[in-house]
Amino acid sequence: MAVSDRRILCVGVICFDELLYCENYPVEDSVEMVVTRELRPGGNAANNCAVLGELGVQCDLFGTLNTNSRSGSFVTEQLESYGVNLKQCEIVEGKELPMSTCIINKRNGSRTILHHSGDWPWVSYEAFLKIDLSQYTWIHLEARNFDQLKKMVKRIHAWNSEERRRIPMSLEIEHYHDHCLEMIPTADLVMVSKDFARALGYKSMSDTLDELHGYLKPGATLVVPWGEQGAAAKSPEGVFFVPAYSPERVLDTLGAGDTFCAALLSALSGGHPLQHSLHYACQVAGAKVGMHGYRGLRDVLRERGVRCQH
Repeated sequence: MAVSDRRILCVGVICFDELLYCENYPVEDSVEMVVTRELRPGGNAANNCAVLGELGVQCDLFGTLNTNSRSGSFVTEQLESYGVNLKQCEIVEGKELPMSTCIINKRNGSRTILHHSGDWPWVSYEAFLKIDLSQYTWIHLEARNFDQLKKMVKRIHAWNSEERRRIPMSLEIEHYHDHCLEMIPTADLVMVSKDFARALGYKSMSDTLDELHGYLKPGATLVVPWGEQGAAAKSPEGVFFVPAYSPERVLDTLGAGDTFCAALLSALSGGHPLQHSLHYACQVAGAKVGMHGYRGLRDVLRERGVRCQH
């Protein structure tokens, strides 16, 4: 499928990230000098869209946004520069965006995130009802705000049950919540994080695939990214384990999981087989952790001989 024929809708969080690069991770009750300070858009869905934009895939972001606030205007400008369409966003007035302060250890590229959202609202089902689903070839959702999420999923299911072009739906589960397990059977593709798996007591990708695959609906796919160990998946196509593709030096792991997710959606929505798509997603995530941010990711992929999945 050509890129021009695809459009992905990503539903989830948009926030404002402040990155503080330090030579070492701070020791409690100490002073650590910040070597570099950087501002970026943040939030899983926003990061997904930024990466999709770098990969040349059309995408719309559906989240809550205040375009008139100081943080919101910055985030808007930055995301639009990646080619992300923000016209579906639900506008919030009189508030600043949620903020994440991210401490990046320059020694190993690790990231520690301090997040504050206050009373910032998540996207509503009422706003989702205004979106014309016919323009999308894939819909990706974050497992958050379950009252609204369940209604959105129900609308997508209703759409797919009628005689129209079916829209595949994926769900990312990053943090444990009591409602997460009941959401797994609703999606065509479910991505669960290592943190979520460990919260359930699973110690490996194999354990996670074995224990959670039974929750899937027939024909669905479970994907388990596991950082530097690579990723695994189980679906009717088979069970696959692929390695990580580490760069010579890890510079910035912030958003690596979001990059993996976006690259996987890019490949799968383009009709590529699951095993191939997993390799591609790990290659793109590996390229990302060897650079700062996402800007220029396509050039880095080209240098590493990784072709965009069009």
